[in-house]
This record gives sequence, C-alpha cells and structure tokens, in this order.
Amino acid sequence: MYCQHCDRKHEPDAVFCSQCGKRLAVAERANGTSLEEQARQQLNTGMTQSGAAIEADVTMRNKAGGKPVMIGLIPVFIFIFTATAVFSYFLYETKHNEQVNQWHEAAKQEALLGKYEEALHHLKEASQLRPKYEALAADTVVVEEAIAFQQSIDDISGRMSRNELADAEPLLNQLKQQLRGREEQAFTVIREQLSELIVRMTVGQIERDLDSLHSVEALATKLNQVKGLSGKEALSLQQQIEAKIVAISYKQAELLMKKKSFSDALSTVQLGMNYAAENEQLTALYGRIQKEKQKFEQAEQKRIENAMQKAAEEDLINQTAAVEVLHVETKRDENGDFHIEGQLKNAATRPIYSVSVEYTVHDSQGKKIESGKVDAAPKYIEAGETFNFTAVVHGVEDEHAKVVIDHATWYLD
Repeated sequence: MYCQHCDRKHEPDAVFCSQCGKRLAVAERANGTSLEEQARQQLNTGMTQSGAAIEADVTMRNKAGGKPVMIGLIPVFIFIFTATAVFSYFLYETKHNEQVNQWHEAAKQEALLGKYEEALHHLKEASQLRPKYEALAADTVVVEEAIAFQQSIDDISGRMSRNELADAEPLLNQLKQQLRGREEQAFTVIREQLSELIVRMTVGQIERDLDSLHSVEALATKLNQVKGLSGKEALSLQQQIEAKIVAISYKQAELLMKKKSFSDALSTVQLGMNYAAENEQLTALYGRIQKEKQKFEQAEQKRIENAMQKAAEEDLINQTAAVEVLHVETKRDENGDFHIEGQLKNAATRPIYSVSVEYTVHDSQGKKIESGKVDAAPKYIEAGETFNFTAVVHGVEDEHAKVVIDHATWYLD
C-alpha cells in the first residue's frame, strides 16, 4: 500500500505515513471489532508509525552531518496530535459504551421485575448511542412482546373480574399458546401472571358450577381438581366444596338413619369424611349412628325373639286349638230323635279345612248314650270365620240328655 501524499510504500495495516506523517486512506476494520478496540488499535498504530517517522528523521539527520532540520520535527508534532486525538476518541467511546452497558443492564433487571415500560425506555436510550448493537435490538423486540403480553393479561384479568369467563377463556387459551416454548427470562413475570390467571379461571368455572352439584361424588371430582391449584382463591374454594360435601353427607345420612338404614347411613358419613376427615359434625354423626344402630339391632333381636315365641304359640294354637266351640244347642222331638246344632270358630291364624267334630251324648245321670263324628260346613274356613255342624241321635228317651264336644280335627292350609 502507498501513501497518497508522498508515494512511500507501507504495510497493509499502516494508518499513518512514516515519511510525511499524514493519515493513510485505509479500509475500515472487519465488522465485529468494538469501538474501544478500534481506538486502541489506532492509538498503538499511530505510536508505532510515528516512532518509525522519528527513526527515519534521525537517519536523515545523520546523513546530513547531524545538522538539525526543521522538517524533521513535523512527525513528532503529528504523533502528539494523533495520539491525543485517538486517546480522546478512545475515552469518548469508552464512556458511551459504559453508559450503554449500564442502560442495557438496567433494562434487563427491570424486565425481570415486570417493569417493561421502564426497560423499553432504557433500551431505546442505549440504542440511540449504539444503533447497530444487535443485542440491544434483540432485547427491544423481546420487551415489546412482553408489553403486548402484559396488555393481554390485563385485559383477561379485567374480564374475569367482571365475571366474563366465557369471553376471557378463549383469550387465555390464546395467550397460553403464544407463550408456549418461550423461555426468555424477560417473560418470567408474564409466566407467573399467566399461572395465576389459569388458577383464577379454573376457580371461577368451578364456583360457577358449584350450585348445580348435589352429590358427594360430583363435588369430590371438583375438590380433587381444586387441590391441584395454589393460592388463596383456590384454598377458599376448597373449603366451600368441603363444607358442601359435609352438608350433603349429613342430610343424606340422617334420612337413612330415620329409615333404619344404618349401614347405608354409616357409609354415607364415611364417604363424606374421606374428603373432610376432621369435620366435627360428621364425626359426631358417625358415633350417633353407631349407637342408634346398636340400639336398633338389640331391639330387633328382641322383636325377633318375641315374634318367634308368638309364632310358636300361634303354631301351637293352629295345631291344637284351631277350632273353638262357640255354643251347642240340643232338642229332642216326640219321636225320641235328639237334634244337635253347634257353632264353631276358626281360632287359628291360618285357614283350615275338612273339620270333623266328635261328640258324646249323656243322659241326666252322666251315662253315655251315644257318640259320633260329624263333618262341619263349610269345608274351607278362613281365620276368624265361624262355621256349623249338625247331628241327630235316634232313640234318646231321656228328656234331659246332654251333649259334649269331645274332639275336633282339621287341616291347616
């Protein structure tokens, strides 16, 4: 490379001419070199080239017999001026870079705290000093996206506060989709707020449906869903659901207890206690049902024993005293025929049929005159019904004869 002023040949990376001291028309350094590095390189190069100029001047002076030549001082003046200018430029650029770095770092911290407007302001200030700084441009895009996300979150939150869940839900799903896979640290607060919105949406939807749920099983499903959420709203909803489970379990168990369905009542209370284990109402009710159950079982056992005894007594009656004689009338006609008419009753607890009556006729002295057996009518008699029998004994001369019913036989239906 040659000097455009004195045509002296130089190395390709020279900045100043070693002969005339003027700045060479050199190409810009490769992209990516920082301003401080360029200034530093220029300062070093200037010092090197100026040193070479001094050395050349000394050589010329030696060849001239050591006589001072005024022109030999020109490179020294150029060196001093160049060094001062480069160093001043270096300081100027260093100060700007420090300011840019401060604003950039402040923007990062503000973005982490969710102060996106402040972060964007600092990034724009830094970009004015370093418009070609790619890191600033990239972070500005991220912060602007965060601001847009924050606006969406504020909109969704407002709709949910107004109980406009149907309108807020699709917007929330859209925001979730947009943030999927975005792991930038600037979105930390956005992701936290999104999680809170998801919890609020779930809580709001369950609260909306809570009045329509009337079974422990349905409420338990919602309770398990709420237990997976965090926050005060989720905890408050969990307590509401548990209270409703307790109320439903208590009411159902009491109804079952009144119907003497003690085992079902205990199961109902136990189901409620699975989701509200420490509830005092259910615990007390469980103990009361157990006592009522024991009391009922004891009474039932006694009732069964009494029933068995009564059944045995009834069976004894049915077997041995099913036929009750209500009254018997007798009449002797002029021919000596002794007419007997009796009315009987089925004293059993079951129908009887084919009843036969055995009788004996005695004279006034108690001596047996005649005995016989006759079928009663009707043939089939319901429990408690009356029926009759008739008989005739011929040749009874004693006008004061009497009849005695000796025995009756029957069949139980």
